[in-house]
Amino acid sequence: MTTFVFDEHDDEQLDDTFDEYTPPALYRCISAESKWDPQIDLAPCFSLLKECEQQIDSICSQIKDVHERLEAVVDIFYSQWLYSASGLKVPEYKLSSFSYTLLMRSGSSTTLAILLCHFLQQAKFDASVTINKNDLGVHVAISEEEGYLLEPTTGQQSWYIIPENADEENGEQLEPLELIFDDEVYKLYLAQQKWSFIAANKFGHALVCVEMLIDLLGDDPYERRDRGYLLNQLDCPKMARDDLQFFIDECPDDPAIEIIQHQLEELEDNNNTHH
Repeated sequence: MTTFVFDEHDDEQLDDTFDEYTPPALYRCISAESKWDPQIDLAPCFSLLKECEQQIDSICSQIKDVHERLEAVVDIFYSQWLYSASGLKVPEYKLSSFSYTLLMRSGSSTTLAILLCHFLQQAKFDASVTINKNDLGVHVAISEEEGYLLEPTTGQQSWYIIPENADEENGEQLEPLELIFDDEVYKLYLAQQKWSFIAANKFGHALVCVEMLIDLLGDDPYERRDRGYLLNQLDCPKMARDDLQFFIDECPDDPAIEIIQHQLEELEDNNNTHH
């Protein structure tokens, strides 16, 4: 198992390095932590991850029945490794980091969903992170008609089967899920960390997340809006004004436009006062 650890230059080189093989979303999420915390040692995380993957491989070699294998993976994740949501007063940005989740066996619904999904994929399942009414989960497709939904913080399973005579409308009612893969999982993780850092007033860390999202999304007006807010918090008013004005120009009908306009006017007033 190859371990991928990226430094500050690797975003630019990623496409060239992994033309034929892109690292799993989980590896990218773990490596991202070195962007906002350059002093972090991620080696123990990758080491533990490799050990867990080897145990999953062992399960696969021993259990061929898909339902039994799924049960074994879920059991080892929650009952043996003891991954769960935290009952302690831990800051959300820690629970949302894989360095904490992997080593402390405790995380947010986002990290637990991504981690569980990774191990299920390691076990050769067609598993995906899902979003259903803003709740994260994990979907495991057994066939086109049959599958499981798992709640990531508890491991609670729901099995479903779509009847052969079900029409498309009924099928959608049975499974109104948005499945997200690869890059979208990575973006979800960065967005989650951005908001958890903002909630903790760790604006520099949040700014790194926004910059990474802008690298992935281009000049997304909502990321530019968030960057403007963060730059203002970090006393960079000129750059903040540019980002907020960009958002106003691109999204004039947004419900929050009056608030953003007010922020921009305050920046202009402060600038005029200083001069």
